[in-house]
Amino acid sequence: MQIKAALIDAVRDRQAVLFAGAGISWKAIGFGGAHIRDQLGMQIKRDYPSYEFQQRSLEVVCDEYAALNDRIALVDRLAALIPQDKDPQESHVAAVKSFRFIVTTNWDLLFEGAYRKINKHYQVLSQDADAPMFNYDQRNLLKIHGSADRPVSLVATTDDYENYSETHANLLQKVADLLQNNTVLFVGYGLGDEHIRHLLAQVRRSRQQWARKAFAVGYYDEVRSKLLASRQIETIDADADEFLTELASQAGVN
Repeated sequence: MQIKAALIDAVRDRQAVLFAGAGISWKAIGFGGAHIRDQLGMQIKRDYPSYEFQQRSLEVVCDEYAALNDRIALVDRLAALIPQDKDPQESHVAAVKSFRFIVTTNWDLLFEGAYRKINKHYQVLSQDADAPMFNYDQRNLLKIHGSADRPVSLVATTDDYENYSETHANLLQKVADLLQNNTVLFVGYGLGDEHIRHLLAQVRRSRQQWARKAFAVGYYDEVRSKLLASRQIETIDADADEFLTELASQAGVN
């Protein structure tokens, strides 16, 4: 697999950050957001038989579940739906070897399992209060939408998203610093998260021609690739799992 020398060098020099989305967890977990939505929807349907959850987004169903019950019931239910005993993929292990900084919107514990597999110390930042623990000399996992083993940290409802810049200001600043100062690799990530788009736009405005190179791994059509290129993100047509494993090999990390 041909990988750009600039990306290999950035990983080898510890000057790269990985943004990992749901696509990197699918094979290990076996389901995605639609399954979680359906499980919540079926719970609501028990009390409201005419409820049609299939046409709703996960965020909307979370809103409605919380309104009918309460937020604690919602996050406890969400956390229970995420299996915590799944083994990480080879790509997760390659990722934690390759990147000192990993940012993810995933709730699962696959990266934590990968860190344990290579017997390396790491720290998880899943709430705003965790931001002071960030350390450039250690491995950092920034779970910006929370973690299944800390249900109250989960970001799931419209209120969560709309208030995020205030409730997670310190954590967002850490992410902004990483974007400013590192080569960025998006893997399994739809690039639809409002907060990340906002941060990327900030970086482009502030650094202009000095912005670091960004890459996105996945199967994008020509139109999507051109859109990402207009945002200074170069697309790489490859399978996410295979790419991360090969990147670790070519960068010679351990």
